[in-house]
Amino acid sequence: MTRAKRNLAGLTTNFDDLDVHRNYLNGLKKEEFRDGMHALARTLKSLYTGMASDPQAYAMKGDDDIKGLAKNTNFLLLLAEKGVMRGGSLEIDGRALAPALKDAKVTKPEIYFRILEPLGFATTGLGKKIETSENITVEFLDHRHLLAVLKAMADAVGMFALSNPNQGNHYFELLDHRVLANHPATEPETTMEHILSKLKTESRDAVAPLYAFIEPLAKCDIKGSLQWYWTPTFTLRSTKKVIMSFKLTLGNHEVKLNLANIGKYTELLDALPARMVDEIKDGGWGCGGCNPKCAGAFAFELGGKPYRKCRGGSFVFVEPSKKDSELLLKLLKKELEIA
Repeated sequence: MTRAKRNLAGLTTNFDDLDVHRNYLNGLKKEEFRDGMHALARTLKSLYTGMASDPQAYAMKGDDDIKGLAKNTNFLLLLAEKGVMRGGSLEIDGRALAPALKDAKVTKPEIYFRILEPLGFATTGLGKKIETSENITVEFLDHRHLLAVLKAMADAVGMFALSNPNQGNHYFELLDHRVLANHPATEPETTMEHILSKLKTESRDAVAPLYAFIEPLAKCDIKGSLQWYWTPTFTLRSTKKVIMSFKLTLGNHEVKLNLANIGKYTELLDALPARMVDEIKDGGWGCGGCNPKCAGAFAFELGGKPYRKCRGGSFVFVEPSKKDSELLLKLLKKELEIA
């Protein structure tokens, strides 16, 4: 999946749980702010859709041109960051904007102003050079609250970047509004609920039941990117041992179960489709006794053949369906029953 399509897939469009610190409201009521977020989401969706279908029109080398995409989004952010809200417009001093654009490696700002026009932005006061344009005014003609929301996101991302240099822009790119909840902005905790909201329906339907079952029994440790790649690991509170982990992206999902006692309930494998049985037999690798601190192989016999699987690479199920997940849940429950 290319960067433009990945941003399109990961873009937040549901703002039911929107929580905005009063310092970021910019004079709006919470419902007005929510309406502005929806308008900004529609605008970014149009931007990413255009990038995916015609990247050259957005000064990109291709729809996976990360730097080209960042220049487009950074340009929009910098307009808001350097601007001051006056009524429903942004007023920007070009003398302050020019060095910021230079730092962002946006060398031809006129291109990006033109890109914004079809999206609904109107700009007046531009001279031949940004640095000599003291009174640039940016308006958004289709929604009166969008610029106030854009300004809030820019301020929150800017506050976050003060303590986290070179980080934070991805919050804007995907409209991760959690960054608006605190002032000064702090990095929000990534939860399974947040991750599930980002997954495609097939992935969410497959992993959600497994998570719902294990959540009261295990501690969840999440690593990975806030944007599109996560590896939640579940450690049982009772035994302090990892029982399950996921590998999740915006487009794919994998489930790993640590079935240490699988040899005691191999009859349950008869209900699995052949593909999943093959994943058990052929997936991962054999135990080589490489770590003296390891508890040892997952040992079982299947079809008359003995297996000794390495704990680190065994029992990984790629793209299980919702129906497959129901079968995995039976295995998980049996493992916990025996353990």
